[in-house]
Amino acid sequence: MQICHILFDSGRFNLSEVKEHFINPCCFGEDVAAWLAAKLTERGIQVRSPYQEDWGWELPVRMPENSYYIGVGGNSAEDRSDPNRGEWRVMITKRRSLAEKITGKNKLTQQERIVEIVASVLQTETGISNVHFEED
Repeated sequence: MQICHILFDSGRFNLSEVKEHFINPCCFGEDVAAWLAAKLTERGIQVRSPYQEDWGWELPVRMPENSYYIGVGGNSAEDRSDPNRGEWRVMITKRRSLAEKITGKNKLTQQERIVEIVASVLQTETGISNVHFEED
């Protein structure tokens, strides 16, 4: 697996207000990335500050065994009664050397600690529902 996709539904994060500093109008996820970074830090995981990409937000994560990038982006459900309601996608990728990529070694698996921790954080949080994995 190259990327682990974890999806969830929520209305508690911003999907309606395009901020002035957004690279693109679809760059939602700043608040999700900051929240997730804090939750991972609480669990003793080394997290660098989230930064914006042209599709959403990303945060570098370091664990004793490997380093990862966690991306966050959302899509509005376009519900006028709850403009922040929508589906969020958390994408976890493992940093691998060029040699590992060429030889197909050290690929990300759904059983890795970071995947289990992120899924657990999402599954136990109030205001988040329908947490599920999507195949790469």
